[in-house]
Amino acid sequence: MKDKENVKTLILKKQKLENFPMEILELENLERLDISRNNIKEIPKEISSLKSLHYLNAAQNYLTCLPKEMASMPIDTLILWDNMIRVFDESFIDSKIKYLDLRAIQMTRKEQKAILRLFPNAKVKKDHPCNCGGR
Repeated sequence: MKDKENVKTLILKKQKLENFPMEILELENLERLDISRNNIKEIPKEISSLKSLHYLNAAQNYLTCLPKEMASMPIDTLILWDNMIRVFDESFIDSKIKYLDLRAIQMTRKEQKAILRLFPNAKVKKDHPCNCGGR
């Protein structure tokens, strides 16, 4: 890819990706990334090298957690609906996230309260708590 420094938005939606494409990390001026509707199980901690990234759509993947290094990123919009993330590292309490979409993720009331405590200034979209057997 030529002109890597000019790429501001990258949409890799529905590409049947199994892994996070590490080439994305070469796009140092990337502001918006959409990796939704893939089969990604993990976002690498190296994503924190994307110092301009403020929007990440990783909906409909197989993510169970995010690297704590993401907490220091300028991300203000994080779309994670229909993943398996139910817990965030405590370091996210200092994140810049203003909008967090966690719909279609089964969470107990306790898990939801913990997330709301970590993101007190964010608009958090979530479904009703489940009766998930005390998870």
